Amino acid sequence: MENLSVKIISQLSDNYCYAIYEKEHSSSIVIDPAEAENIIYYLKEKKLNLEYIFITHHHSDHTSGVLDLAKEYPEVKIYSPSDLATLSTNKISHDDKIKTSINEFEIISAPGHTLDHIILCDHKNNFLFVGDVLFRLGCGRIFEGTYEQMQTSLQKILNLSDDLTVYCGHEYTKNNLKFLEQIFDKNMILEQVKKEIFKDISSNGKSIPFNLGEEKKYNPFLNQECEMGSEFKKKNKYSNLDFFKFLREKKDHF
Repeated sequence: MENLSVKIISQLSDNYCYAIYEKEHSSSIVIDPAEAENIIYYLKEKKLNLEYIFITHHHSDHTSGVLDLAKEYPEVKIYSPSDLATLSTNKISHDDKIKTSINEFEIISAPGHTLDHIILCDHKNNFLFVGDVLFRLGCGRIFEGTYEQMQTSLQKILNLSDDLTVYCGHEYTKNNLKFLEQIFDKNMILEQVKKEIFKDISSNGKSIPFNLGEEKKYNPFLNQECEMGSEFKKKNKYSNLDFFKFLREKKDHF
């Protein structure tokens, strides 16, 4: 299906949920619903039927809206990477290809933030839904996995197409920017990125979505070989993994 639209629906304090639909088609997909009420309102306003829910990981701020959505749309198919009690009707795992009525997702395992975390890639429409693995200028906290697992998951994203548009689970960009400004003091690259971020926020009220190719140039959590990351790493004689650990540990206490 061509010409898909993605509606960014704000949830809780800083969460994002996503509704995907095609303008001439009544079917819709919702990803990581935390609050059902404003999702239902939007779907009804657009005269959309909710056919699919996808969950990237089991944390409640990505799943707590599922039950109420299922009550409103009892025929909905729910896809989850783990056996979430009373929630998931279809378990998904790495390399699965899930074809919906409007698109197809490749499922990519991405443990680290949680062990069950997956990301959803729609290659045809250049959509990448990353949950809490990747953020603009940052990455997710490591709650269940290891540094090695998280870095490997980010490497999977790094190897994907530059053309992908990234949709993440939270609005953390300003905080991530402040952190990197502290680590990479008076960095000219960050100054330019800062202008672009605040331009996006001024225009759209949010810094999401963002282009993966651009993110590869600036985000040292994602790409330890990016220009400012590579210089810092070389100066401190870090391996890529050591550099990633340094950044993540510092960010955890920022």
